[in-house]
Amino acid sequence: MEITCRVYRPRKPRESPLFQLVERHPEELLRLWPSRFARPHGPLRPVVERVLREFLRCGLLEHGFARLWCAECRRSVLVAFSCRGRSFCPSCEKKRQLLWAEWLCEEVLAKVAHRHVVLTIPRLLRPLFRRRRELLTDLGRAAAEAVTELVRRSLDDDARPGVVVSIATAGDLVQWHPHVHLLTTDGAKTADGSWQPLPEWNGTRLMSLFRKRLLARLVEAHAISPQLVAKLLAWKHPGFSAHVGEPIAPEQQLRLEDTAAYLVRNPLSLKKLVYLDGEKAVVYRSRMNPSLGRNFEAMDPLGEMRVIGFITQPALIDRILDHLRKRDKVSRPPRPPPHSPQPLASPA
Repeated sequence: MEITCRVYRPRKPRESPLFQLVERHPEELLRLWPSRFARPHGPLRPVVERVLREFLRCGLLEHGFARLWCAECRRSVLVAFSCRGRSFCPSCEKKRQLLWAEWLCEEVLAKVAHRHVVLTIPRLLRPLFRRRRELLTDLGRAAAEAVTELVRRSLDDDARPGVVVSIATAGDLVQWHPHVHLLTTDGAKTADGSWQPLPEWNGTRLMSLFRKRLLARLVEAHAISPQLVAKLLAWKHPGFSAHVGEPIAPEQQLRLEDTAAYLVRNPLSLKKLVYLDGEKAVVYRSRMNPSLGRNFEAMDPLGEMRVIGFITQPALIDRILDHLRKRDKVSRPPRPPPHSPQPLASPA
């Protein structure tokens, strides 16, 4: 019988279209941002330049590596250090995504049915969250409060559902599109400690609760006026939407992990990105976007780098989770100390 084993195959970051794009245009982006992009999109945040610089060192042996060896066969391999960048580097983000989903399912989520809920906002409000990113926290909290209120109206005033909130800022074509993903229990724990399933999820009512909560927070933050709120409420089509997925049974562990991983997926997909260096063009393909009427986005390299500037940000999900854990007195396993080894020189 033939026995096969896994073989370590180092990735080749320089062959990635994203690496080529970032490697050839960062200085030009930094130089032209104040004159070309600052007025419509605001100043370039320091985190963007830092993530781009670290991404260009990720997976390259010349920037440091660890040597792994087998105690039995004495075979060794060199593994390059990674950048551990959030919401940008596809390799690092994929590993973080899978580990986070596994930890969430094993350590946090109760062994009950769950649902995946998506809440979106009108295009009229989206630029607000680009100019004032602190409002993204209000977006997540309004979503969690809307789900909690919907559950309490159906079950009990003291019912406590479990809610995990993830804030996304990119759409299918990497356009600016702030929206909220929630992984919520399909029911709640009541005051007497018993578990009560939710008989029905009313998407229209959930959308109305979310709209009410979010608009109230935006007015309180002086981001919009009461007159604009009245205008939005008078629209025939509200612009807000709520999608409630099918229930995920507790025994469907793989499906639950896939859904949890989807909440924190990388907004950039290397399979969709095409960098045409000779033609100085970037094409990003996805599924058909009904509002745009196309399934691709074509732009010059600096246009794509501008998009990278939008989505390269520390994820807000940890902040939201910490808020929910403190409220519900749920402890989180301590994080390991940060590890920043000194790069080793590669052998000549």
